[in-house]
Amino acid sequence: MPIFLKATMQIYKTFTTNKETGVVAISFQGSQTESSKARSAAKAAGFKAESQTIEVPTNKAGLLAWLNENVTS
Repeated sequence: MPIFLKATMQIYKTFTTNKETGVVAISFQGSQTESSKARSAAKAAGFKAESQTIEVPTNKAGLLAWLNENVTS
């Protein structure tokens, strides 16, 4: 019987917005728990925070393409 591997993994992208200046910071988390903690910490500091689930390819070519498109230094 063939084994099928999941072609993507889920990560979480959290947007933290300074309510006074409107400046948005973006962070990535590897689990829903980490994402929840990031949102809670931001809200406790007086920021607006929301997360979105991102599907990231797990094969080398797909992952490199995703990183080049979505991550800047």
